[in-house]
This record gives sequence, C-alpha cells and structure tokens, in this order.
Amino acid sequence: MLRAHLTGRPLDATVQSAGTLAWDGAAHHAAVEVLHERGVDLSGHTSQPLSGALVADADLVLAMARTHLWGVLAHDPDAEARTFLLPELVRLGRVVGARPAGESVRGWAARVAAARPGGRVAGRPEDEVADPLGEPFTVFRATAARLDDVTAQIAELVAPL
Repeated sequence: MLRAHLTGRPLDATVQSAGTLAWDGAAHHAAVEVLHERGVDLSGHTSQPLSGALVADADLVLAMARTHLWGVLAHDPDAEARTFLLPELVRLGRVVGARPAGESVRGWAARVAAARPGGRVAGRPEDEVADPLGEPFTVFRATAARLDDVTAQIAELVAPL
C-alpha cells in the first residue's frame, strides 16, 4: 500500500517487504482478495525472509508489531534510528514535521527517532497492527483499511507534495 501512496510523489524509493517468520511463498489468499478490492494487485507477491542485508540497505524500516521491530534490531542494532511501528512513525513524524526537500529519508528518520520518549525504541502496544492471519475476511478488511490510512499518512510525511 505504501508503494501506491508514494506514486507521483517527489521521492525516488524502492519499497520492499520482508517477514520475520520463515514463510516462503505467495501471499495469503484473503490478503490477495482484500487488497484486490482496494485496487492493489498482490497476486504476484512472493514473501522473502528478513535479512541483515535488507535492514542495512534500508533508509526506513516499518514494522506492524513490536516482535517484528525487535526482529529487525536483532539483525542490525544500528537500525534503531530508522525502524518504527507504522503508527509510531505517523505519531512522531507529526511532532518532527514532514521531511523537507533535500533531506535524506535516513536523516529524517533519525530526527523522528530522536523524538521518542526516553530516546529508545520500545514500541507501544497501541502502535501495533495485528496480523489478520487466521481471522475472517472482516478482520483482513479492517487491517487493510488501517494500513491504507497509515501508509497514506506516512507518504505525506516522507514525500510531501
């Protein structure tokens, strides 16, 4: 969803997805169907495991749950200044302000991370987005709606028009 929200915005970005579980294969059929309803084609998506190389190369790492965030930091503790729960990035990004033209995403992320209370990543439970796996379609739809809203806000902060 973030990739779709970044389209047409002034940011040259590569958006990748990786998982902290050893899941290798296509997206869950419910996710494919629900995102199709929202105009996003997930049918060709193949999952990839999170790796140290992916984390090291990323200017910004977004996680749905604290366990994912901690998994990222297990691969690269130095990624703390650029790793956020999705709603956390929106909340703190509003405090810092949108990324100005000319500032790197990594630099902006570090400024956002510095706004964390206590200066350390911990993640708040209310900033987590629960994985709908195993839940009915209504939960997949609610999760998709939340992710769509949050990623639209992230796009506005990272690449303002």
